[in-house]
Amino acid sequence: MASYLFVGGGSFIGAYAVRSLLRKGHTVAAYDVNIRDNAIHRVLTAEELASVRFIQGDTLDLVNLLHSARESQAEAVVSLAAALIPQCQAQPLLGTRINVEGLNNVFEAARLLGLRRVVWASSIAVFGPQSAYAAAPDDDARHLPMNVYGACKSMNEFMGNHYFRQFGVDNIGLRFTVVYGPHRLRGALAYRLGVELLERPAHGQPGRVPAGDGVINWQYVEDAAQAILAALRHDGPTRTRVFNTGGEALRVREAAAAVRGILPEADIAVEPGESQGIYRLNIDGAARELGYHPAYSFADGARATINRYRDRQGLPPVS
Repeated sequence: MASYLFVGGGSFIGAYAVRSLLRKGHTVAAYDVNIRDNAIHRVLTAEELASVRFIQGDTLDLVNLLHSARESQAEAVVSLAAALIPQCQAQPLLGTRINVEGLNNVFEAARLLGLRRVVWASSIAVFGPQSAYAAAPDDDARHLPMNVYGACKSMNEFMGNHYFRQFGVDNIGLRFTVVYGPHRLRGALAYRLGVELLERPAHGQPGRVPAGDGVINWQYVEDAAQAILAALRHDGPTRTRVFNTGGEALRVREAAAAVRGILPEADIAVEPGESQGIYRLNIDGAARELGYHPAYSFADGARATINRYRDRQGLPPVS
């Protein structure tokens, strides 16, 4: 069994990856600025939470990162800490420090301690609009970020390559898409879609869904977590440094129709409007090198999400 340090370990995707590792018998330490009330506290059971070592800390504190990685006897680090799009747009200096300097500190800690690997979160935000690409972008497609967050992730990818080539720090980046599922607490469009399309209808409340004409690449959180596990267990350095991942591409209206198929009584109003960005991706590299194959269609993930919320209310599952 192995020991892992999750930086941003209280986060949404991190919570599901941590849970999977715990259930396989591994040891996990969660390093986060918020270790009291985060997504992980909603996803894990009380028994699972008790087996996680929580460490309060900031990615900008390299000394604390080094100490935490050493004390937790981590063989690898998963870095998911990030300032998301709204914060980066409103506070670009702080967002850039968290996203760029913070990940550089993780790479530096791995270099100094000789850790086996860093697995870290990139994003489809490194790409531009779908119209800018003649085909679905592959792992090597050119970057055309449209916001500060995407520009930071593009820099992260450059630095991951630099640390690998210059210092031999084995690292794998994963470009996540619009990740949804139970207990997402942050984000802009992704968070609102999760609340209005899934959480509120599951609670019997009306939902008002934005950008109904937009196409989204929907990645269920369990698939995102499995991509992390696949990257952790890969035997040696990958030929590709950063991989596209993702799930099913659907218009928001189509996703709302799928939810109504699961909950016929759902009251979901779909607003007109488009969404910008990539929604069709070539994920052949992740399939070939990591064995990543999304297991959840949008309908499967929506049903699992709705049933999670229903279970917390003492309601029977829907089929």
